Amino acid sequence: MSYSTQVILNPIHLFFERYSEFRYNPSRETMAQFWEMCDCYHWDKEDDERTEALAGIRDAIAQQFNAFYGDDADSLEGWHSLFRALQIQDVPDTVKGCKDLIETIHVNICDLVDHKEDVPLKHPSEDALAEYSRSSGKIYPRENAYAGGLLRFLLRQIYGKYRGRRRKGGQGEGGGQSRGGSRRRRRRHD
Repeated sequence: MSYSTQVILNPIHLFFERYSEFRYNPSRETMAQFWEMCDCYHWDKEDDERTEALAGIRDAIAQQFNAFYGDDADSLEGWHSLFRALQIQDVPDTVKGCKDLIETIHVNICDLVDHKEDVPLKHPSEDALAEYSRSSGKIYPRENAYAGGLLRFLLRQIYGKYRGRRRKGGQGEGGGQSRGGSRRRRRRHD
């Protein structure tokens, strides 16, 4: 195989290789292909195979993120790599400064992993990110086992707002891109 046609296997590619009836294209969006694969296999929301595959693709996304940017939230090099991918200027020279800055940035984790040469869309607010994530089906769960390190700092609240005491693990209000979790009743404002 020539250098130009070599396929570099990454966690996402390895995930899709397990499903031989579906042809994965690394130049296309991961989650769009995942939903197409669900259609290919005729999986409904309640199918155990779909649930298992969804957990698998989310693990692969986190592993790919960690391969790109590292999984050490105290690594200044990892933070700088992440900010370069986001094309952020005036990057802080301390880890604490980087952690503070990332709180103001709203980017979809799936888009960040999928970006090749382009810059992933930065949303103006957490609500805008939530709307985009829900409409595109690009939702990353806060409870994923691989969502540590830098990835944890990108998690935003996608469904509703958490109101109450801080959650176990120190993730209070604002915490993750999550489709799952408890469904909270919204108050009606008349």
